[in-house]
This record gives sequence, structure tokens and C-alpha cells, in this order.
Amino acid sequence: MNGNVLIHGATMVLNDETSVGDLRIRNGLIEAIVIGQSMEPLEDELFIDGRGLHLLPGIIDPQCHFRDPGQPEKEDLGSGSAAAVSGGVTSFLDMPNNKPSITDMDGMRMKLQTASEKCVNNYGFFIGATPNNVSDLQEAVGTPDQPLAIPGICGIKIFMGSSTGTLLVNEREALEAIFEGTGGLIAVHAEDEKRLIERFEAIKDRTDIAAHAEWRDDVTALLATQLAVELAQASGHRLHVLHLTSGIEAEWLDGITVLPSQAPADQAIITTETLPQHLTFDDTDVAREGTRLQMNPPIRYAADREGLWKGLKEGAIQCIATDHAPHTLE
Repeated sequence: MNGNVLIHGATMVLNDETSVGDLRIRNGLIEAIVIGQSMEPLEDELFIDGRGLHLLPGIIDPQCHFRDPGQPEKEDLGSGSAAAVSGGVTSFLDMPNNKPSITDMDGMRMKLQTASEKCVNNYGFFIGATPNNVSDLQEAVGTPDQPLAIPGICGIKIFMGSSTGTLLVNEREALEAIFEGTGGLIAVHAEDEKRLIERFEAIKDRTDIAAHAEWRDDVTALLATQLAVELAQASGHRLHVLHLTSGIEAEWLDGITVLPSQAPADQAIITTETLPQHLTFDDTDVAREGTRLQMNPPIRYAADREGLWKGLKEGAIQCIATDHAPHTLE
């Protein structure tokens, strides 16, 4: 392959329109796009008949949970990377709740080395926060005054509520230390741990699937999102709120979140995402499918799904991630 390709007759998703046409790549770079007409193939290029197919820019998935290290029977970085590419995902950002959790530079170096040997697309890795590993985080991302940009390390992941694995930072003092003492980007799983503990008493004896969303309700998510935003604004820290699930969060974040390119210079840059599953399913689907649609934060209700679509279309939500996290069927 010399990086010369002609894609013919595809439905191309462009910056401001979706149109049928041809696209030429020379030496790995897009050289020409024509709409409504054809380009003649050259002898040194691969010809792809794209009629009836869609052509999109390479997708970036900003949140996934590959199972490497610790659970290769579910997936490793090699199989996950290949699966991503087969779906058009050219870059992924992977989370640290592995077995063991990745909370220091030894673990980060191990994952980066494994990725360099196995991955077939671009990758980045989050380091996991604990209540007492600020110095480890600083080694990976630096401090506010001296931020670090180590290739392959994309930021810090904080689980504000218990979800999977052992990572949890829910006390305000520990959260403040991370926001005020580190550089780079912080991504948060926003669920309020205190409210989770309080509400568990009411549902602990229930076995119906609806109990999961009632326990981890939208207020549980909103309280943690509000706290993360408060800490980011106070410290000026770059914040990304992961997997938004509720309409009330999307409504509350309207006017707070912004594309980084459009952010005022004197304000903290805060962004958020939602997931295909939360744009697609609601409690009626969960009732039908059971635990195959159980996740944290949970699938909620039709009103939440509609609120997320509204936030996505109107700009309160900046992007879509997958939160890809494979399990065996059993």
C-alpha cells in the first residue's frame, strides 16, 4: 500500500452536507473530493466501489474499557483494536479499571508497551484516580503549573460513585486535591456515592430489573455532575463528564459545556458525551432484555432518551462515545 486510494460513488458525510461523490487519497492524505461526478482511476491507486455505502471521517471513541490486562478471555488490546478498526474507529481512549486497576506509571507503561505491540489504530489511556495517589497522577499528567503531555496518556479517570472494580474517589477533600493538584484532563463517572448507599436500603431485597434504575436514579447522577463542574470551575481544570444518561443533566449542563474550540479563554473547559445505548433504549427495553441492558449509569426512561437527543442536537452534549465494555455471556 502506497497510500493512494480512489473511493467511487460513496455517500460522503462532509462538514456541512451528506452527498454522493468520489474521494481521492494520495500518499495517505485526502487530495480531492468531487460531488455528483466521477474521477478517473489512476494506475497506482486502489479503487474502491463505494456505491450504496457511507464514507465517514475516522471515528474517535473517547471511552472504552478493553480488558487488557487481567481478562483476556473477554478481550485484549489486540482484538479490541481490530474490532474498533472494523467499525471505522481509528482512535480510542481506554479506561483504567482493569485487573489490577491502572493507577501509577508502572501500570501505564505496561499498557503502552502492550498497545505498541498489539494495536492497529491510534490509542490513548487514562490513569485511574484513588483517594491518595495524587503524586502518581502528577507523574503521568503533571501539575497545573507544569502539565505533562506524555504520548499515549490522555488524562485522569475518576469514579465518583462505585461501579466496577476497586476505583472510587467520593470524598470532597480527595476530589479537591486531584482537581487542584494535577494537569491535563479529568474525566468523571458521575454518580453520588452517598446517595447510592442511602438508596440501596430501599431496593436491596428486590430482584426485578427495574430496581437498578430506581436505585441509581437521575438525581444520583446530577448531584455528582454538579460537584464535578463546581470543582472544575473553581480550579480552572479541564473536565469531561462521561456517559450522560439523564434529561435533567443535559438540561442543567446547557450553557456550561462547550466545544473546546469555542470556549472563553477565562473559563474552565467542560464537555460531556452520551452513548448510543442511552439514545436508543429505555425502561421498556430493559424490561424485555433484562440484565443484558444493565449498566452503570443505567438505561433510564423515554423522557431521558428524548432529553439526551435534545442536548445532542442543541449542543449541550459535545460527542458520542461507546463505553464499550465486553463481558462473556455468562
